Amino acid sequence: MVLMTEEKELYLGYASDKAMTPFMQKFLEALDGEKLMMSKCTSCGTEFLPPRQHCQKCLSECELQELTETEAKLHSYVIVDFAPESLSSKAPYVVAIGEFPSGKRLTAHITNLMGMPEVGMSLKLGYEHIDAKKLTYKWLV
Repeated sequence: MVLMTEEKELYLGYASDKAMTPFMQKFLEALDGEKLMMSKCTSCGTEFLPPRQHCQKCLSECELQELTETEAKLHSYVIVDFAPESLSSKAPYVVAIGEFPSGKRLTAHITNLMGMPEVGMSLKLGYEHIDAKKLTYKWLV
């Protein structure tokens, strides 16, 4: 387990001024160690990726589990030409849904494309430390 001296924020639209729950802190500690966590409901067994602290089906608590899959296929994508101000310097960029062999899907940016994306192309899960307090996961081709 990676020990952190200060809280880190996830750079996926989460605001850094929000209260940090122990559940989210555990998720970020794993992400800092380049491990992506999913969650599973302790009552009905429903799985969530990205993780949720409470089940949207039965409202029970969920527990974090490591997602061991790292390879996926491009299921769908969108090219963002008109980005929000915070990402305007990166436009155009690609937001993609990758589908793991298990059927789980994950939305993330593709950051290293050399051409147009193609549905069905191989993706690999990657991680990035944007700065000392910002972490993210992404798709690599």
